[in-house]
Amino acid sequence: MTDSGIHEFFRAVSDAIDIPIMIQDAPVSGTALSAEFLARLAREIPRVAYFKIETPRAAAKLRELVMLGGEAIEGPWDGEEAITLLADLDAGATGSMTSGGYPDGIRQIIDPYFAGQREQAVNAYARWLPLINYENRQCGLAASKVLMKEGGVIASEAVRHPLQPLPLVTRAGLIETACRLDPLVLRWGK
Repeated sequence: MTDSGIHEFFRAVSDAIDIPIMIQDAPVSGTALSAEFLARLAREIPRVAYFKIETPRAAAKLRELVMLGGEAIEGPWDGEEAITLLADLDAGATGSMTSGGYPDGIRQIIDPYFAGQREQAVNAYARWLPLINYENRQCGLAASKVLMKEGGVIASEAVRHPLQPLPLVTRAGLIETACRLDPLVLRWGK
């Protein structure tokens, strides 16, 4: 799809709704979106205001997006499952769109960061990074379901095709890593 086609699409969506629009910038989709183009969308289309940046060098792209889009960029978000969260916050991200498996842990990073307590945020990031990495690099989309099942939140951790269940050794590693942090997800439904 061309930039003009994308612009036209989001203009039509904006004209049809009265809620903000979030654009997911994920190159894996096959559509490259430059920071300049995303900023232009935000400046020219009223409801385009939020962006989930899921690209290599996300911090650099976030920084450029915030600089080019100014006040039109209401929600520049880390979209790399929090692996690059600290660098992304430093670049201007206002939050993170993670899998949702342990929002209490992500909050331990974000809250102190925005309260100006950077050292506390850095320490929390260091504490949670092994789980963030394990989830992203070993488990993918199945991690949240496994954690929720383990915590009694859901009855099944089955994933939809074409995803595969986690190998038992990987599942065990995820649970072991999570247990060291005692996230709410492991206690919520029990």
